[in-house]
Amino acid sequence: MRAGMGARIDAANAAGGVYGRQISYEWDDDRGKLETNSSIARTLIEDRKVFAIMETSPASTGGASYLASNRIPVVGMAAEPVWTQYRNMFSFTYNQSALKTSEAVNTFGKFTRSQGGTRALVISDPVGLGLPNVSTRQMQTSLESAGIHVSLAKADQDPSAAQLNDIVHEMTTGHVDTLVGALTTETFAKIIAAVRRRGLHPKVLLSGGQPPDADLLATFGPLLAGLTTYTSQPLDPSNPAVGTYQANMRRYSPELEDSSQLVALTGYITADLLIRGLQAAGPCPTRQSFITGLRAVKNYTAGGLTPPVDFEADFGKVPACYPFTSVNTLGNGLITVSQNFCGEPIGR
Repeated sequence: MRAGMGARIDAANAAGGVYGRQISYEWDDDRGKLETNSSIARTLIEDRKVFAIMETSPASTGGASYLASNRIPVVGMAAEPVWTQYRNMFSFTYNQSALKTSEAVNTFGKFTRSQGGTRALVISDPVGLGLPNVSTRQMQTSLESAGIHVSLAKADQDPSAAQLNDIVHEMTTGHVDTLVGALTTETFAKIIAAVRRRGLHPKVLLSGGQPPDADLLATFGPLLAGLTTYTSQPLDPSNPAVGTYQANMRRYSPELEDSSQLVALTGYITADLLIRGLQAAGPCPTRQSFITGLRAVKNYTAGGLTPPVDFEADFGKVPACYPFTSVNTLGNGLITVSQNFCGEPIGR
């Protein structure tokens, strides 16, 4: 994440900054804890005197009300409902877990049905980050809306033998043909590999994590064939925006060998969003002019890296259309199943 952020900021500074001013940033780690996030937010604003926050934490709820009450601009990754509640917070896309369960979309159930799935086991982390597992409930609602029977299971980041046995037992006795991971891609990959080594071959493998990177594919190979994610499409080298992104990553963050990782791209776009907000704020920026100016931007694409965003019209709306990408049969690359598979909102 920091490699992507740093590359975008360094590229902007090399091009003269924003209105002639250079951008610098500090970083801290909330360890995925709400109380730590709250403490860090106060420290950054009150002690370190930062102007705005770039936040890619799944625990941003911790400091959100404080930042909103002080009208601090926040840009980043929308994975919690606070991103749809506070107008000082900006994201280029909303994760399904950013809205209430009652505002889910049927896209994932519809997609699973199209792939032949009828009975799903949704696996989540029992410890996680101390947050309500909204994404699990969102996924369950979506699947059930398509008439798919759903059961639930738990797995740690490093799944235990007992957890794997429970998953295999549930799949066998429940005639499960679909595995869904509300987990990191790495954890879900371990489960898929273990399941397949025991002779089970589900029709659908669906993950809300990032697409598996080169290292993960090298580790598991064909065992991951068919693993499908919906967070992003593979980067298209023919896209000039992708070429610029990759060139900046090579120049300013050479320590990251695989710039195709979604996390790095998310960091890069998050920093670009900060830069766009500073541009919209004008040559003498205030926090309020940043918020007002960026909220008025109607066609933000991060230079061509993301579909167009209208920060007013799209505020708080989780998309109903997603790109579905799968691991190929050899387990050594990714293929696009659908660039834009769409469903509809449900439960309204």
